[in-house]
Amino acid sequence: MRTAAFALLLLVATSAVARPFSFASKTKYADVEFSYSTEAAAVPALVRKFRADLAKERSSTLSCGKQESTIRIQTGGQAIACSSMTKYTTSGQTARLLSLAKSYYAFTGGAHGNGGTTPLLWDRRLGKEIKFASLFRTPIAYGPPVRAAYCRALGAERRKRRGPDYQPNSMVPEFDACPKFSDLSLIPSGSPHFRQLHIIAAPYTAGPYSEGEYDIVLPVTPDLLAALKPEYRASFAAQRQ
Repeated sequence: MRTAAFALLLLVATSAVARPFSFASKTKYADVEFSYSTEAAAVPALVRKFRADLAKERSSTLSCGKQESTIRIQTGGQAIACSSMTKYTTSGQTARLLSLAKSYYAFTGGAHGNGGTTPLLWDRRLGKEIKFASLFRTPIAYGPPVRAAYCRALGAERRKRRGPDYQPNSMVPEFDACPKFSDLSLIPSGSPHFRQLHIIAAPYTAGPYSEGEYDIVLPVTPDLLAALKPEYRASFAAQRQ
């Protein structure tokens, strides 16, 4: 434990020159915001990726605004601005892994905008982004240790948001079912070890748009640790119950 903590402190010290990044531009046709954390800024490959992503977002959002405005003006309406907002925050980090949460929102002229949260897990040793499932001995090994706990916690949160008068099966079936993990964002958090797992369902995944995003936080358990590949176990620690 001390070795991992020392390695992380050394990493933080060597990346002290990094600074968080924030960009905002608002014009007649496009409203664009883009930001990322200090920890992300310390990884040159991520900075290059984010710069390219920002350039694409600015271009596509501007094109969206111009096209939507042309259509609306032709039908007697007014010009509008499309919007794109992206924010990378640090959910946690270990000596080897950096866990980022990407929050995004886009409005492209519909009844309302759409957004959500997705993971970005960076392996410093490999120098690349990896999938959460790749941390485990098999791609589905993380499912059994957390599935039942997740479904129970999601059910409790749904009841809380919907109130005591809600009747099951009064919505589309998906809004009462427990979503597949392939439809969810799994984001580990904590430092210098990951001790929690955020399991996030975007709007329309676990409930209607009006209920917003569902972020269920579960502790890392011994069973989950046992399912990890040996090389990644040092990045996790079971949370005391």
